[in-house]
Amino acid sequence: MIQNAAIDQRLQELAETDYKVFNERLIPTNYEIRGIRMPALKKLAKELSKEPEIESYLKNAEFTTYEHVLLYGLVLGNLSKLPMETVFGYTDRLILRFDNWAHVDTITSSFKIFKKYPEEVLKHFLPLKADNEEFSKRFFVILLLCNYMDEEYIDSTLQHLSEVPQGQYYVDMAIAWTLSVGLVKFYDKTLPYLEQKNYSKFVHNKAIQKACESYRITPDIKELLKGMKIK
Repeated sequence: MIQNAAIDQRLQELAETDYKVFNERLIPTNYEIRGIRMPALKKLAKELSKEPEIESYLKNAEFTTYEHVLLYGLVLGNLSKLPMETVFGYTDRLILRFDNWAHVDTITSSFKIFKKYPEEVLKHFLPLKADNEEFSKRFFVILLLCNYMDEEYIDSTLQHLSEVPQGQYYVDMAIAWTLSVGLVKFYDKTLPYLEQKNYSKFVHNKAIQKACESYRITPDIKELLKGMKIK
């Protein structure tokens, strides 16, 4: 059985004071930050994922530091053979622990199994679109960004994106980021949502700014987009 004390000891051994200071400046969180580099966390997560009693860890894990939450998410993201309903149960538990953008972005992008069951995943997490919690909504937006920005789903993604309540900083930043990717990959489909002014001034202008930073958008289109900024 995987003991929480043993995991905590491993995390302490991987901690770096300088990296702790760096992360504390970068990531606003109520969790204690140990200062563990992502390659080391991913290596530990991969190791734990191979344990035969890994579900004992998932059921009994402690979330006492920033890295405990990350490790749990990375382990869960590695488990491609669990039934989806089981994955959903553990993920729902995890989402309640999110209190910063780094947890959301790092963990959401680690779930490779989500790409195998796009319809089931979208249906399960759709209620988060209008959730009151800032980082639950950000999870939904980043989920769209990571898994539904393709030819098959772009129309529904843009529609969902336009329906996410705005006004929370980390949600708005995620919406703007996703819209900017839409402008890069599906310009003709994404542009009308900006033309219709579906978004707040902040989201609208930030999406344009981020899109214009891409080398994949031509200078002419960049000029057009800049001219659409809300003053």
